[in-house]
Amino acid sequence: MIPNTYVAYFAPEILLTIWAMGLLLAEAFLSLSPRVVAAWALGGLAIAAIITLCLDSTPILFWGGVSKWDGAAKFFHLFFLVVAALVIWMGDEVQEPVPHGGGEFVVLPLFTTAGLMLLASANDFILLFIALELVTISFYILVAYHRRSLVALEAGVKYLILGGLSSAFLVMGVAYIFGLTGCTRFDLIGARLHDQPLPPGVAFGLLLVITGIGFKIAMVPFQSWAPDVYEGAPNSITAFLSVGSKAGGFIILMRVVLGLFNTQAAAAIWIPVLSVGAIASLLLGNLAAIPQRNLKRMLGYSSIGHTGFILVAIVGAATVLTGKVLPFNNDAQTGQTAVMVYLVTYLLATFTAFIVLAVLERRLPGLEIHHLAGLSQRSPLLSAALALSLVSMAGVPPLSGFIAKMMVILVAWNRGLYTLLGFTIFAAVAALYYYLGPIKAMYWSEPLDETPIRVNRVTSAVLIVLIFLLLLTGFWANSMAPLINGATLAQSSASATTTVALVQH
Repeated sequence: MIPNTYVAYFAPEILLTIWAMGLLLAEAFLSLSPRVVAAWALGGLAIAAIITLCLDSTPILFWGGVSKWDGAAKFFHLFFLVVAALVIWMGDEVQEPVPHGGGEFVVLPLFTTAGLMLLASANDFILLFIALELVTISFYILVAYHRRSLVALEAGVKYLILGGLSSAFLVMGVAYIFGLTGCTRFDLIGARLHDQPLPPGVAFGLLLVITGIGFKIAMVPFQSWAPDVYEGAPNSITAFLSVGSKAGGFIILMRVVLGLFNTQAAAAIWIPVLSVGAIASLLLGNLAAIPQRNLKRMLGYSSIGHTGFILVAIVGAATVLTGKVLPFNNDAQTGQTAVMVYLVTYLLATFTAFIVLAVLERRLPGLEIHHLAGLSQRSPLLSAALALSLVSMAGVPPLSGFIAKMMVILVAWNRGLYTLLGFTIFAAVAALYYYLGPIKAMYWSEPLDETPIRVNRVTSAVLIVLIFLLLLTGFWANSMAPLINGATLAQSSASATTTVALVQH
């Protein structure tokens, strides 16, 4: 049973789980409309966000040490809550309503978010696996929710098969690590491996764990599911996968390689592996996106490229690397900071793009690039929002994406990762080509249909807010400081364990 002392740290997850179950029961017995269920779901997310904001970010281990609270956990809790709010709002307000089970479609992201929040504070492989399965099973359902659509069913089957395969790799890797160390808690494993040669079995287990996580973040060569699933899933779920699921994979990757295996012996294994994965993701993601004509598939391949950028930042966060780090906002600029900034800017750009695509999907014959012809004449707001989001993803100033990519480049430069730096710059330049294609169609092609596309007030307001944030975080990078300051992993296992012992007594 969870001691009362630590209920506060689990309060957001507990609240969302109970809230979701209550909404499912209320929707079943009271016949609530999907809009009412969505409103209540958003209310639950708001309460969970307030609770999270009230929690101190002082590092601490709790619940017997299987869970950790620190600045990174708090950042990702708030990050996932914002993502879930946008997903639920999109599912109810913007995209085509699901034909059956609209209430359940709105509630399921609450369970997914609770799992993602557990991932953010996991300090044990068992809790990590349970939370990851809660997230993955929810996505299995959400991806194939349009069960009468062959494209959606194909996407769901591919995600199910490859998701099960990734879980198998992860569990096998955990089995090797547990078998040779005798424990599953990150801090205890780190203490037993500290200043010792890494046993071959543990090294093999680490590679299997990275393989399992690689599927979740769509790292090459485990990316084959991404374009098909992005195309077949509903737009809100595609955005959820692109931002929320990917961020969940990155936080557990950071917990494992930057927390548990951040030693000289272990880094000699995972730094080359992640470096190769980063290079392959940068190349394949950006080059394969160039010939794509379907916008969702193009964004699917581009998300693989963004994975490469974030992996470069994670490699640059390894403490075993040498190199002077330049200041950023009076704090040391690290790979971890670059990861947080990149995820924030990616969230803003991705949801802006998918909100526009969700609106257009109901009004255009398809989501091919040529269907965007003349969109600027039919809806200046939608064309401006989509153009700015794509420009931000491309990393063009003064949008926020430029700040994110520049930080990754600076991290690679200052850490001496010159090979990664070269591929990062090449990928950033290559991305300009395919991101500018839709913009050219919207502004320099004659419209196929001149009928104006009207957007309701709520959707217009959300798009205007997102555009403002894209510009604000680009012109004034310090506006992200309240979110990312202190949002780093707690590194001291020994002191954290001592904290647990003191508090429990």
